[in-house]
Amino acid sequence: MVWNLLCKWSGICAIAWVVLSLPAQAACRLFSEPQRFNTQVVGDVIVIGYQPNRPYRVVVQDGSAATLARLRGCVLDAYLTRSPAGSYIHIASFSQRQDAETIRRILRRDGYPVRVIYRR
Repeated sequence: MVWNLLCKWSGICAIAWVVLSLPAQAACRLFSEPQRFNTQVVGDVIVIGYQPNRPYRVVVQDGSAATLARLRGCVLDAYLTRSPAGSYIHIASFSQRQDAETIRRILRRDGYPVRVIYRR
């Protein structure tokens, strides 16, 4: 009934169809826009993931696909990895500890089980 009323005005019907057909996307509440922390350009090569020159790593101690999907709304290149201690989500790598601590505080404020680790 409501749809029939909306479709009397073709502009409203078209707008409603477009809005209803869009996929749901999680809004990033942590940053003003989604970030990439794990991608580095070296010459003509894009390095994604492990970066030995950035030993301070921000990790979320949760290996679930749902948490990874939520975090990827804000950190586009976050990825799931494993260690002998279990699975975790790698959020970012930094050369300076204070940069890693800043991201840790932001994620902790949003309730994520996050920590900074140092690994060479």
